[in-house]
Amino acid sequence: MQTPDEDESYRLEIRHGGARLTASTVVGALRGLETVVQLVTPDGDGFVLPTVTVEDAPRFRWRGLLLDAGRHFMPPDVVKRTLDGMAAVKLNVLHWHLSEDQGFRVESRKFPLLHQMGSDGQYYTHDQIHEIVAYARDRGIRVVPEFDMPGHSTSWFVGYPEHASAPGPYAIERRFGVFEPAFDPTREETYEFLEQFVEEMAGLFPDPYWHIGGDEVHPRQWNDNPRIVAFRTRRSLKDNDALQAWFNQRVSGILARHGKRMIGWDEILHEGLPAGTVVQSWRGVEYLGRATGMGFSSILSAPYYLDQIYPADQHYLADPLPAGHSLSPAQAALVLGGEACMWAEHVSAETVDSRIWPRLAAVAERLWSPPAVQDVADMYRRLSVMSLHLERLGLGHEAHSARMLRAITGQRENPDLEELLRSTMPATFGQRGRIQKTTQLTPLTRLVDAARPDPWLRWQMIQLAGDRNPAALEALGRIFRGWKALEPRIVRLADSVPLAADGLEAARGLARLGSLGLEALDYFERGSATAQWKETARARLTDLAKPHGLLRLAGAEAVTVLVDAVPQPAE
Repeated sequence: MQTPDEDESYRLEIRHGGARLTASTVVGALRGLETVVQLVTPDGDGFVLPTVTVEDAPRFRWRGLLLDAGRHFMPPDVVKRTLDGMAAVKLNVLHWHLSEDQGFRVESRKFPLLHQMGSDGQYYTHDQIHEIVAYARDRGIRVVPEFDMPGHSTSWFVGYPEHASAPGPYAIERRFGVFEPAFDPTREETYEFLEQFVEEMAGLFPDPYWHIGGDEVHPRQWNDNPRIVAFRTRRSLKDNDALQAWFNQRVSGILARHGKRMIGWDEILHEGLPAGTVVQSWRGVEYLGRATGMGFSSILSAPYYLDQIYPADQHYLADPLPAGHSLSPAQAALVLGGEACMWAEHVSAETVDSRIWPRLAAVAERLWSPPAVQDVADMYRRLSVMSLHLERLGLGHEAHSARMLRAITGQRENPDLEELLRSTMPATFGQRGRIQKTTQLTPLTRLVDAARPDPWLRWQMIQLAGDRNPAALEALGRIFRGWKALEPRIVRLADSVPLAADGLEAARGLARLGSLGLEALDYFERGSATAQWKETARARLTDLAKPHGLLRLAGAEAVTVLVDAVPQPAE
């Protein structure tokens, strides 16, 4: 069983006579073998390796991915192929989110109503968990479970309402958000229940870390329960934050008795938090400073939320310890690393590969490589290569859009929708929730689910707009004219393919964006544009950057670069 402080360094020497890989640990050798695989290149006679010497070691010792199985269940084969991808990009922690308001996903033999009543029949058996943990270990990846408490805990109380802070009955929550049910932190029976539960689960998850969640605890049940209010007063706990700190102290003691070290989201950061707790920052980078300033080890997740549908370069340039950071050397030493998060409100087993990959590879490089490695153009060049490598491992992100379009249209090929999806990307997490009012029962089978979070055309256009040489401007012109021609084709298609109507607003937006791009190109040819045109163009771009239905226009950034670069007449 690898440890959190495993030596993952290796040295690789490839010469004409052979290759030598040297490492102090098996995990280090695994990391080196992944590099060997990446270096393999086909030629006319077979495969070759370049002559090269590589001395390599990770910058951070905690490089993880959170996979949320609570809101939408992720079957074992999805978890395994995710682990294959993680190993390929040298990540070393799977943070497995296993309970949520929408589902409790682990078989409990001590408390069987947890999975029998709280999972809709979608849960991992003991045998499946043992298999997945071993599968991860064999790839140099630790598995850290998360069981949410005291909030985000509705699914616990469907079968065991006596441990909630208000009487039941409870039902699995189908909506998404922050809900009232919370563990009762004042009753000894709560801790006796958790003691037995932790003892059982500790046999499934051998890693020394255990995540309790601890975020977004709704105050109503605690405030409305006279017994809980009296307990808080009697213990001189000034508010619910102090009450949660009391709960965390008790839970930390339970975990310690079973050889576990507690991790929680940054809301747990209160006076009295037990020493040795790890704080995971999700609300902002500033919580990294607060936690380490109080002497707690920390993990950064705030900039790495894959479910927010941000492009790879935005994740890539977010560093846990950027140049010029304000942390002291002692604080910086407490930053364990970072974790990307794949929350599953808008993700299913069918779409999850496309939401994780290949963007996670950019996060993985940020957490492994030196901070000076920040060439975004080169990152995208290599990310394209890595994306195909990940596809060969069995991940489905490359074929995802075409596969979903076949299901949407019932046609083997649909060039019009394929072109639309090359030029659009999904609405962000917040935008989709507000527009669609999604629930656990919302079908994730629309055009927005087929779209790529960071289509390759987006970065290609940004580069062309930055180059602005004749060939680049001509290439942009072809794209802009193509968008204008696409709109009527999508309008006609919607008559025969009902779900194509999801793309009508985006097609109209692309036509307007194409017209604006052509105007910018025309002004480049003339040599300048008026200040009034540029002001009007920026206002139009602000509107075009908004969601069009559930899709965003992938070329808006590039056209913005063009508009900003058009010269104005000399005064």
